[in-house]
Amino acid sequence: MSFHEAKCLNSFFKVSILIIKNKKMKKTNLLTVATLCLALSFISCSKSDSVECHECHIAFDGTNGEIEVEIGEFCGTALEDVEAPGYTHELTEDYISVDGDTVPAGTYNEIHCEEHADH
Repeated sequence: MSFHEAKCLNSFFKVSILIIKNKKMKKTNLLTVATLCLALSFISCSKSDSVECHECHIAFDGTNGEIEVEIGEFCGTALEDVEAPGYTHELTEDYISVDGDTVPAGTYNEIHCEEHADH
């Protein structure tokens, strides 16, 4: 194709080859930025490993030894509150263990959490 023919095609389509290349670069750059943002959002939304969670229970001294009454799983600041001195937990109903021992309803402050039984 001669220069004159290319010039005629250019005026016919009213599009420069440089404009086409520029649009492709913009699309490529935009796609790259979008992919990077998406990857960063997945990384930033992942659960932090620094939050500890533990199962906690009331430790009641029954006639046949200690009876554990599960009170649930606590994480982060809630776990710190449960493990703090002076924390109390209220049982609203009597608890009967599988051995037949009964823990009466009431307020208890002897709370133990998994791996933290030094309370």
